[in-house]
Amino acid sequence: MQDFKSFLTTFIPQLEHLGIALFKACIILIVGYYFSRFLSSKIRKIVAKKDEILSRFISQVVFILCLVVMIVAALGTIGVQTNSIIAVLGTAGVAIALGLKDSLSSVASGIVLIILRPFKRGDLIEVGGLVGSVEAINLFTTNLRLNDGKVAIIPNSNMTTANIINTTFNDQRRIELIIGVGYESDIESVKKIIIEVLENTPEVDPNQQHFIGLTELGASSLNFTLRFWVKIEYGVLNAQSKVLESIKIALDKNGIEIPYNKLDVNITNAKMS
Repeated sequence: MQDFKSFLTTFIPQLEHLGIALFKACIILIVGYYFSRFLSSKIRKIVAKKDEILSRFISQVVFILCLVVMIVAALGTIGVQTNSIIAVLGTAGVAIALGLKDSLSSVASGIVLIILRPFKRGDLIEVGGLVGSVEAINLFTTNLRLNDGKVAIIPNSNMTTANIINTTFNDQRRIELIIGVGYESDIESVKKIIIEVLENTPEVDPNQQHFIGLTELGASSLNFTLRFWVKIEYGVLNAQSKVLESIKIALDKNGIEIPYNKLDVNITNAKMS
């Protein structure tokens, strides 16, 4: 009985001390979690004023680093030697780095994308056969919003090794069209009609030189190549559609045929010998 009382006398203070330590550790983790969210959110808002993509990337890095620091602090509160924790983390980090080399490659690639800036949020890019607007560069992935509303999540390592075509890097795009007319059409009249259409289409940039010329004698048509520049703000597809519609209306009004595939059949009477 005396031994039991002695055990309780020794154990209860230790249990009380451990309980207090665990309570402190929980407080550190809870406060640390919300502090990490608060700090990353503040940093994101500050950096977003200059660069939204960079702000998202940095906020994620800050959030993870803060959590790691808070976890180490909580373990230190319950009596775990922080030096040992750091040594274990270092050893584990090497093992994790070897096992997650592809993921870490995506992190490094994300940093490269942030530094080199081949595109920014909202840019319309083409990569790996996908065309979409950039929504975000995360730690591991880049998010693209495709034209049909779907979201493509591409590893950053793929982005840095792929050929990227940024269609909105400049505020203008050149459009090339092929217009076919009948062989009986007057070449100069066709060119004059197309020029008038371009000059009266506000989406076409008048400050950029355009090209209109006969480039092919087709099987059933004279094919004119038309190159002109439009401003991105008007929409490339919208501008192209408007020019095509105006050219069709103008050619019809002037009696110029736009040929289509057709077959002429001639029937002759054969005389019996």
